[in-house]
Formats: sequence, C-alpha cells, structure tokens
Amino acid sequence: MLKLTHALTDEYLYVLQKCFHIGLLKPYFNNLRKELIKMPKVYFNDLGLRNVLISYFAPIEQRADKAALLENYVYRRFTELFAREQIRFWRTSEGHEVDFVLEENTFGGFAVEVKFNPSEINTSRYNKFTTAYPVFPLRFLSWREQMLLL
Repeated sequence: MLKLTHALTDEYLYVLQKCFHIGLLKPYFNNLRKELIKMPKVYFNDLGLRNVLISYFAPIEQRADKAALLENYVYRRFTELFAREQIRFWRTSEGHEVDFVLEENTFGGFAVEVKFNPSEINTSRYNKFTTAYPVFPLRFLSWREQMLLL
C-alpha cells in the first residue's frame, strides 16, 4: 500500500501522462455525466518500461500478466491507427466490460475485446454491450490473431 492521497496520485498520473510514459483511456457512455465520473484505464506507452518497473521479462506465453500485456500492446497499436479521442473503453457498475470502443465517426465504429486465448472468448458475456450499442460491432482479438487486425 502506497498511502498516497487522491490529489497526489492525480498529480503523479498527470506528470507521467505529460512525459508520455502512460496513456489514460476514457470510458465510453452515452450519458456524459457518467463518463466524467468514471475512472480511466491506464496503459503504458512503453511496454519495456512497464516490464522494468515490475521486473518481469519472461516470454509472453509464460507470463501471469500476459492478458494485460496483450491488451496494453493493442492499446499502443490503436494509438498509432486512431486519434486518442476515438479510443475508449466500456464498463458498467455491474462489472461488464469491453476493452476498446473505437469511434470512427458520428454514426459508430467498432468495439474490440482482447483475450490472450481464443478459448476464453464467451460471446454471451457481451450481450449487454451489443444490445445497448448496436452501431459498434464487437470483434474479438487473441494473441495469435492480433496481427490480422493490426
């Protein structure tokens, strides 16, 4: 436990973001008030720095954090392909989540859920999102398939 105040944590995140060490991903919601009160997701812009900070250099297939590492990698690729304002994530208070919602224009875009293993994909878990946001077709991305999309 670091025992940092909320204000000091915000300050550190601000500095890390301004130095381009991290990126903050905002949530996607139709209700602007909800969007402003939701916590952003934090991604590293340099996965090597991430690995050094946690001192973990094993090959990705052997890592306990392989899913988070792959998700962070996909975030980095999306920042090269889309404007940062176009990249969001979706999460409900009940714990439903979609990793990325990419807004291509005012009429929609697409959403991406990242799983390391394709066997972890359970499409029925995302019915709430696909029902609420039919203009965002949901795609699934896994470790071996990730190069096809990106």
